[in-house]
Amino acid sequence: MKNLLRQHFKRQWLVCFALTFYLLSCQDDKKTGVDYDPNKPVVLTDYYPVTGAISTQVILNGSNFGTNKDNVRVFFNEKEAAVISVTQSKILVLVPKLPGEKCVIKVQIGEQAGQYEQIFDYIIQTNVSTLVGGDKSSTQNVTGTVTLAEAQFKNSIKDVIAVDANNNVYFAVQESDDGMNSKGYIYVLNEEANQVKLIKNNFGFFLTAPVLTYNVLDNNVYLFHGNSGNYDYSYFETNNGFAEVGMGNVSYDNSDIHPGGEGSMASWGARKCFAMNPEDGKFYIRSGGGYFYRINPLNRYGENLTNGRQVGTENGNTYGCAFDPNNSNIFYFSNDGRHCIYKYNLTTDECEVFAGSGTAGYLDGYALEAQFNQPCQIAFDSQGDMYVADKQNHCVRKIAMKTGYVSTVAGLPQQAGYRNGTDEVAQFNQPIGLVIDSNDVLYVGDSENRAIRRIAIE
Repeated sequence: MKNLLRQHFKRQWLVCFALTFYLLSCQDDKKTGVDYDPNKPVVLTDYYPVTGAISTQVILNGSNFGTNKDNVRVFFNEKEAAVISVTQSKILVLVPKLPGEKCVIKVQIGEQAGQYEQIFDYIIQTNVSTLVGGDKSSTQNVTGTVTLAEAQFKNSIKDVIAVDANNNVYFAVQESDDGMNSKGYIYVLNEEANQVKLIKNNFGFFLTAPVLTYNVLDNNVYLFHGNSGNYDYSYFETNNGFAEVGMGNVSYDNSDIHPGGEGSMASWGARKCFAMNPEDGKFYIRSGGGYFYRINPLNRYGENLTNGRQVGTENGNTYGCAFDPNNSNIFYFSNDGRHCIYKYNLTTDECEVFAGSGTAGYLDGYALEAQFNQPCQIAFDSQGDMYVADKQNHCVRKIAMKTGYVSTVAGLPQQAGYRNGTDEVAQFNQPIGLVIDSNDVLYVGDSENRAIRRIAIE
């Protein structure tokens, strides 16, 4: 601890010294009044510090920078940095968000451009916090509209969650005291507005198995049902106070959603997750029994695309599905019974294991060597990487799509608990739902902590 404190104070002292030196240099440059000369080369010498996280102040040294910051652009790899001020010999910038762990710093002044020989080491910071819930002693669920801090729940956060383009997060809670007659509640929260609102209540949860999913074309969240026999669907109108709008019933060409037929007990809750294909505007579903079909929300028509053949395997539920952001013909889905992520090509009808060894466990590593334990909802960030709610490992995993490497983002593997903080100390208890907003913030439906958790990776 003492060594850490010494290192901390040393870093603080060096930063203060550097900033003092920078301010003195600014005064000297202002006295000289020298501006950028396009007929002379821009010289890049060094910078300080050589490592840091988002918004770290970095001083770039050199010459012929001028004093007009509007004429200066600085990049950490491909991410542009905010330029705070410029003198003839120094540029003060803020490190941008997630430029890459190893950064080449490039400077462009007028028509001239160059880069430093030094490599900047970017420090990724991951922090987990709680938006709502977390107090398992609560004896009631939220009614009406309350602040985030006031929102506590008597019951678990159920299954998948959803997020719209306005960063509204939708989730469901099941009143589990009444068994088959249990009631359900659907909420929407918004962090910026600091509020949680009840938008649907007192509906039969067990008998309908509600499933929330986002329509990327109209920016509304839709409500479907997971059980056979429940064909009605609706959506919550984002621009009208989240009023529910009924859409009628889906008419399926084949109502069997699970091997054994519509009336089999296995067909109850077989639809756990829906994903819209932005190319055709239809929702695609892989049922718990492996049947694959799609729904057109405009004409209410449902098609069985595999004619009773299983996509993947019959065993296991799919709590997570998403289209490849770079290829709308590629559909990924999780299988909690096989403990893996599948990749299905709609064009070729080929289905293969994408990540996971097929046995329950915990192991980071390359995709087919890695282990999951009941992977649930999946989502992609703006960089095209996949994130997975790993339920029984009590953590959130990341699959780097370019390398296929699986890593742990947050949560102590195989240790259920409830704790906020950095990725090294944060704990979850059976996370199922996971979505990512427009700012690459992750929201996790931490089911047994009765909470919606927030993960910021910067």
